[in-house]
Amino acid sequence: MYEAAKVDGAGKMRQIWHITLPALKSVILIMLILRLGSFIDIGFEHVFLLQNSLNLSVSDVFDTYVYRQGLVQGDFSYSSAIGLFKSVVGIVMVVTANTIAKRLGEEGVY
Repeated sequence: MYEAAKVDGAGKMRQIWHITLPALKSVILIMLILRLGSFIDIGFEHVFLLQNSLNLSVSDVFDTYVYRQGLVQGDFSYSSAIGLFKSVVGIVMVVTANTIAKRLGEEGVY
């Protein structure tokens, strides 16, 4: 029967843990930092299409709230402020994650 090649006696899981993951650590970290910017995005279409008057009080998210305030009720300035707040929170999360990565000795996004 065929047996997988071993590196200094290490099995597959040890090879993944000690060789593959450390080699991919910087890529995984950069992808995590970039995805944190859209962490708050849930998916407007899915939530909006499933909302109705019965579940509106418990299914409201930032995107649907901005839509209702801006387009349905016509309060454009308030909905713009909510959207700006969401963007600022995303930027703060990216900058914080990048700063933590740099302090841990990794290469960040910038």
